[in-house]
Amino acid sequence: MTILAWEGESKVNGEPVMLGISAEKPNEPSRNTKTGPMVQVVAMLRDVHPHEATKTGADEAVCGGCKLRPSVHKKLKMVGEEVAKHPCYVLTYRKVAQWKALRRAEEDLEGAIAAVSGRAVRFGEYGNMSSVSREAVEALMRAADKHTLYEHEWRKPENQWLKDYAMASVHSEEERQEAKALGWRTFKTGDELSEGEIWCPFHEHGIQCIKCGLCNGGEGKDIVIPSHR
Repeated sequence: MTILAWEGESKVNGEPVMLGISAEKPNEPSRNTKTGPMVQVVAMLRDVHPHEATKTGADEAVCGGCKLRPSVHKKLKMVGEEVAKHPCYVLTYRKVAQWKALRRAEEDLEGAIAAVSGRAVRFGEYGNMSSVSREAVEALMRAADKHTLYEHEWRKPENQWLKDYAMASVHSEEERQEAKALGWRTFKTGDELSEGEIWCPFHEHGIQCIKCGLCNGGEGKDIVIPSHR
């Protein structure tokens, strides 16, 4: 199932973007062993093939200044300033069917709300929710039973509303403290814990995101996971 929840201008740079959802059947084994059968929410460029977007840097429209964008990670690695061993783990060549389905679809926010109602939802499976309509995202949030969400553009004043829903994605203890000073909980890739942090329950105990739901902003411990691909 693929539903176009919203389409409009990117909040990052004005390019045409789409907010879409897809879902596996909740009572069947998921192909994603970490998350389980959560509803997946993505932000995608409307007019640029997702794999092409990652190669050219056009993915800025939905991913903003994320340092794990493949084109950015490559440039940082060339000068020894990469923030992680691997770039973003999303294999965009596998997103083509979803992208094509969203481009064909009619906008249906009410249908999207019905589809996430009472379900565990993974917001930002690809793309930042700060790049799309706040009204659409919050409508889906209110309908979901539980959710996970990570935000890479947590420094921007216009994105502070997301701290109630999302984890600030950080790559160092310095960034973590900066985000915490702004009131965010954090999600960090790393190899050791600092005070106030715990390991991702999936990494520690094999607990899937659908059962965990700790990465939902608000109050609580900060989460750390080893660098992965």
